[in-house]
Amino acid sequence: MKFTKLAILIDPNKGKATERMFHALKGILTECDDPTKLPLEIWVGDSSEIYRGVHRYLKRLHQLKTTLPPVVIFPGHPLQISSLADFIQMPTLLNAYRFRIKVVVKLGKKYHWLMKWCRKPFSKHWPIDRKYGYMVLSPHSSVGKKLHAKELTDEQAYEEITRKWRDYWSMIYLEAGSGRFGASIAGRLDLVRQVKEFTKTKDAALITGGGIRTKTQVEDLVKSGSDLVVVSTVLEQSENPKELMEQFLEAVS
Repeated sequence: MKFTKLAILIDPNKGKATERMFHALKGILTECDDPTKLPLEIWVGDSSEIYRGVHRYLKRLHQLKTTLPPVVIFPGHPLQISSLADFIQMPTLLNAYRFRIKVVVKLGKKYHWLMKWCRKPFSKHWPIDRKYGYMVLSPHSSVGKKLHAKELTDEQAYEEITRKWRDYWSMIYLEAGSGRFGASIAGRLDLVRQVKEFTKTKDAALITGGGIRTKTQVEDLVKSGSDLVVVSTVLEQSENPKELMEQFLEAVS
């Protein structure tokens, strides 16, 4: 599987921040002769609505008069499925200990597969599954609290990944989390390098995200072996997200 280098994660339900990010993304795509050649993926995931927010946003993207780079659903709920995406992230939670969330994820996968096969005769396109291991490194971040994630040292995190590895995974996602108390994945570069050496042996990709705020941090992550760097919160908080997007794209090019 071929990966681009930057993933812009957009929550369709963040009001003015979502609008600023949409217009910034629109500017970057329309100014490029061939957006499919940008080192970019567009990730869409709604943390508050069940389904309609994601689907509406994907429809809006497709209404742009331009070709699109890969569009990926990063689901916050099992019902966030849409035929308008190219891929859908299908996680296995590595260090999450909230029973209800683990049950919802498992049921969500079964629902997704059922919908996929039921709609196959009627839909020419359906997002391709990306199965991966998902590790949240900061238990004090928003996602860490939601999943009841356990705090791990670099050694413990690496051991957890290697012990729970599944051959059907195509990637590992190291997530430092977001929110006021989220740490930055750029502060765990030793772990990034270590996990990259492991994923090389499995022909898998390494995704990193959480707490990324500067171009230098993106460059450091790429140099350390990250195949895909996910950015979101810093763009939501920026009054000029287009400038930041351009800096990050330059950092991964």
